[in-house]
Amino acid sequence: MFQNVREKNSLAYTAQSNYVRQKNLIFIRCGIEIENYEKAVNIIKEQLEDMKNGNITEEEVDNAKKYIVSSIKMLTEEQFSIVTYYMANELSDSSLSTEDYIKDIEAVTKESIINIAKDIELDTIYFLKN
Repeated sequence: MFQNVREKNSLAYTAQSNYVRQKNLIFIRCGIEIENYEKAVNIIKEQLEDMKNGNITEEEVDNAKKYIVSSIKMLTEEQFSIVTYYMANELSDSSLSTEDYIKDIEAVTKESIINIAKDIELDTIYFLKN
């Protein structure tokens, strides 16, 4: 998404997504100008369809995994982040250590991404202005 919305199409000054495991939700956020709204939403929808159809490369999968692993490792460097991580574990009745989380991410395959993507449903789109 970052590459296609921000880098290739220059539509956003930021583009990111995150998964909230306690709610099983994915949030996609893009910082865009109002005139780029429709085009950005269309590209995001296309990206989701590409994932569902398997139109992702092994390089994209590897890059995503590296980014996520790096983010998890950064959690352990800041007290507030690690406390938040383990508090979220507690709230979701999980005992997943950051080391095990990293192992889980490293085990992700292109096929597993495609299978999960097929269950993703677009729910809410909103635009904040002013």
